[in-house]
Order: sequence, then C-alpha cells, then structure tokens
Amino acid sequence: MARTNQLKSTEPKESAEQLVEIILTDAIEAAAMPFGPWRALNPNLLVPMVIRGRSGYEYRVTRVGVDAMHRLTDQEWRARDAVRQTIARSEFDKISFQAMGDAILDRRTHIPDDAVDQSAEATEDFFKSMTADYRRKLEDYVDAVRRTTDRHIQCNLFHADQNVPSFKVGPVEFLPRAGWLKRYIRSDAALEHVRSVQDGRTTYEELRTHALAAGSDQDLRTAWQVLSSLNGFGWVATVRMEGHELAQSHHKASILVGLAIDAIGLRFQVEDARRFTKAGRQHLFSEERLATSTDGKFLAGWSVQMPGLGSAPGALAAKMAAERAFLDAAGKVLQAYAVGRQTGRAPHLVERWANALYWVGEARREASDFMAVVNYGCAADGLSGAGGEATNMMRFAEAALNPKGKPIPAGSLSIAGAVNRVYREGRNKLAHGETVGLLEDHAEIRSIGDSLLTNLLDVVTVELAAVIDDPSSKILVVREDHAYRAFEAKLKARA
Repeated sequence: MARTNQLKSTEPKESAEQLVEIILTDAIEAAAMPFGPWRALNPNLLVPMVIRGRSGYEYRVTRVGVDAMHRLTDQEWRARDAVRQTIARSEFDKISFQAMGDAILDRRTHIPDDAVDQSAEATEDFFKSMTADYRRKLEDYVDAVRRTTDRHIQCNLFHADQNVPSFKVGPVEFLPRAGWLKRYIRSDAALEHVRSVQDGRTTYEELRTHALAAGSDQDLRTAWQVLSSLNGFGWVATVRMEGHELAQSHHKASILVGLAIDAIGLRFQVEDARRFTKAGRQHLFSEERLATSTDGKFLAGWSVQMPGLGSAPGALAAKMAAERAFLDAAGKVLQAYAVGRQTGRAPHLVERWANALYWVGEARREASDFMAVVNYGCAADGLSGAGGEATNMMRFAEAALNPKGKPIPAGSLSIAGAVNRVYREGRNKLAHGETVGLLEDHAEIRSIGDSLLTNLLDVVTVELAAVIDDPSSKILVVREDHAYRAFEAKLKARA
C-alpha cells in the first residue's frame, strides 16, 4: 500500500499514524511472503511474529512490524497516567496488540468506495482513521479488564491469645483468621468444610482429595481453595481495589498492605516489628539449611521463629488500642496515597512518606547491616526532601524532633550527628564503595538509623495527616520546595 502524503519527518519521534503505517505496510508485505521464508524469520518458532486481534484474525509481520508495534504501545502507555496505575504493563502490551489486530481487520471501512483494492494509494486521513480505530478499541479493552475486587493478603500479626480485634489502617482492614472466614465465606456448607479441617474432624489432605475428585461440588472446592491460600497465616488484610486489572490490583494491594504493616511496626521495637509478616515474606521466620561435610555427609538444619507477636494474654489488645491515634493518622496518609495512585501520582509529601516508610520497613527486615543502613539513609533523604544534601536533612530532622532547639544533654548523640552517621558515614560511603559493607558489622549505625527514622516517621505521619485534614492548607498543592519550607515551619511551630 503506497502512501501519497507523508507525515512530517521533522517530529522528534514517530507519530502514532506513522507507526500504524509501518505496521500495516509490514503486515501486507509479510502476507505476500511464502510461509516457509516468513517462518524462518521468527527468532522463536514457538512465539510467531503475528498481530492477533480479539476477533480471532491474525496478521503475519516481520521484526519491522513487531518493533513498530512495541514503539506504538510504549507511546500509548506513557500517555496514560491512569492506565499505568491500574493495569500491569504486560497486560497492556497484550491488549495493545489485540487492538491493532482488530484495527487492521476494520481497515477497509476507511477506504473509499471507488478504491476498494488493497493496492490503492492510502491518504493521510486513512492512517488517522485507522489510528483512531486502534485507540478506540484500546480504550474499550482497557475498560474491559478493569474491575473492582477485594484483595486479601495473608499475614501474621498477633497470636490468637492476644484477642486483638479487627482494625483498620486507612484503606486496609486487618481481620483475625476466624473473623475473615465468617465474613467472606458466604456458603454455610463451605464454611463448615473449612471448620472441619481446623477442628481436626478431617485432614487437609482428605479435603483436597474430595475437592479435586470428579464431580465434587463448589463448596468443597471453595473450602480447599481458601485453606490453600490461608495456609498457616492467622490474619488477613483486605483492601478494596477499584477499577484495576487483576494482576495490577494484587501488586498494588500487596504494597499497600505492606505499608500498613510497616506503619504498625513503627509502634514496636525493631525485633518485634520484624515478626509482622505477610504472604511473600515467609523467609523471615522459616528457613531450611543444607550442607555437606568434607567427607560427603549431609548436614541438614533449620531455623524457625514463630511469626506474629505474643505477650501476656490480652496485653497486645490494649497496646493496639493505645496506638489508635497514630494508626488513624497513618491511615489518612495511606488513603491519600492510594487515592492519588489511582490516576497518577499522589501529592509530593505523601509520595515521599510512602517511599520512606517502605525503605524503613525493608531496613528493619533486612538481614544485612549493609543494606539496612543504605535503606535508612535513603529514607532520611526522601522523607526530608533534601535532594542528597545532608544539611537539609539535618534541618528537617531538627524541626521534627527538636522544634524548640533544646540543648542536647552532654554525651548524647545530637540529631545532626545522627543524620551525619546514617547518611554521610553510612549510606554515602557504603553506596559509593568508600566503606566495605556487605559482611561487615554496621550494627551501631543501623541502630541509630532505626531510632532516627522511626522517630521522624512518628512525628511526620501525624503532622502530615493534619495537613490532609485541613481544607485551608495549601502545602500539598504548592511546588515541592515551597511545600517543604511550609511543612518545616509547621513542624517548628508545634508547642
């Protein structure tokens, strides 16, 4: 198919219409090739180079068409903030190819009645119309894969004898296992199957055998699926994900749940906080070990740390009740983060808070002092908006932790000194290779980093939540550097 009116080549990158032209031209040329030579061009014979629409039609292309299709997909992906937040990139790639496949199928509708032959010259309007078809179908397919689900992430928080009731941290609700089963299993028969295993009246293996047998009923299969997913976890975190493709909804829900757990962990000592775990972090409390001696003998071992926290019966229920104000504040910030991330970015200070909380959580779980110190340093930089300047971090930390500039007792580490140890002597020298790190003992700096960052997050979380609650505040809508100056002033103004 020849082209009469070439699009301007002065554009910094190919336009969508130009890419559509390349794709269609390559598809027409590939269709004219004998099957054998075309097949030989495929780098992977199990993944043929075709563009297949949802209609079922598929069109052969060569590497030229595939590469152009990927460039077009990338352009469309970057142009859609809301799509990037709600659909996994791999799923978007798939539906982009499908949309193009259907747009190629419908191409004849844009050819004038007096030029229905494929060899007719194509005008610029033809490719604009075909591109519009592609985009329209792409939007339809995007809408089709997005749905609202309640995502359930298994976790271990508190031992059952603590009688900690269900609670929320922003958009995340935490329920003890028994409460979650009662709320979300709607079939009495399926719930009874689950309870029969938990009460010891039948074994999990027996339930599995019956559930997978030919002709088994839905209640048996539901009970087996639930028990398989819950495994040994005693709590379930639930977060509603509205308008997300399924893979992306799980990914984002897992991150939100992790942030909520890390916020809870801020109210506990680091060793206790490490015992809070969710699905995907089981390695933190159970490990199988295998070795052989020089004479060939196998040496097997294991370590296990009981997940979740225990104490005197009921003690942690009182602890969680006492921490309600902080968890409500953390929940407000986490909710603002989740809402902002529905269509793009959250407000700048909220984004930085979420990233810093994640880094601190990773630092507290990290086996290596080396990586923990680097994470604490990154958290200090990100939370303070310092841009890598230690003096800016020191000023922010002073505003948060010593707003009235009270003298530091003799022999105590100053706030500026703590920032210097964690960022300059810790993060910078380790990250740049000036200090050996991976197998070295950096426990002292790690301890300073944990104290510095947990105290900073304690203060910043509450004050940031107050900003979110204040309809007259402009801190979250002004430019970031101005926002930090205003936020520091707010921190210093505390009584």
